[in-house]
Amino acid sequence: MTAIDAAEPAESAVRPAWGGAFGRLWSAAVLSSFGDALRTAALPLLAASLTDEPLLIVSVTACGYLPWLLFGLLGGAVADRVDQRRAMWTVDAVRAVLVGGFAVAVALGHASIALLICLAFALTTLQTLFDNAATALLPALVDRAALGGANARLMTGQRVAGGLLGGPVVPLLLAAGAAAPFAA
Repeated sequence: MTAIDAAEPAESAVRPAWGGAFGRLWSAAVLSSFGDALRTAALPLLAASLTDEPLLIVSVTACGYLPWLLFGLLGGAVADRVDQRRAMWTVDAVRAVLVGGFAVAVALGHASIALLICLAFALTTLQTLFDNAATALLPALVDRAALGGANARLMTGQRVAGGLLGGPVVPLLLAAGAAAPFAA
């Protein structure tokens, strides 16, 4: 018997089930990432249509990233202490109301740089809680052996929806009207 024969067999990779709770989490996280990508790309473009001041335009963009620096760790701590499912539902419901109200404001011609800055900051602040809650919920939904694969699928879905698909859709939606990316 060789050392290789005596070694314990390596655990084969266990795939997480697409159905059930993991499938719902994956769908929610991917859809939310797609919406975040639409917002991240659309807000600065809308700001550029409202002003020629580069500092104001970059302020909108900066306020879309600043909450991660300010609240990213706090969002993780909060997500660990609350019901993650309820937090995700609540956060996305609040974001939907904010974005819906903003779409109405844009459609009625009431968009302003100040409103864009506030919206970018608020939506990204809420995103920190949603993303942290999704990450914290994952171990409760899949077996330990499937956690690596589930995490990979979740992150890949979010990156594809957010990074690859979300950005290119914005110009198409903006061609339909300034409020379209926020009504989608």
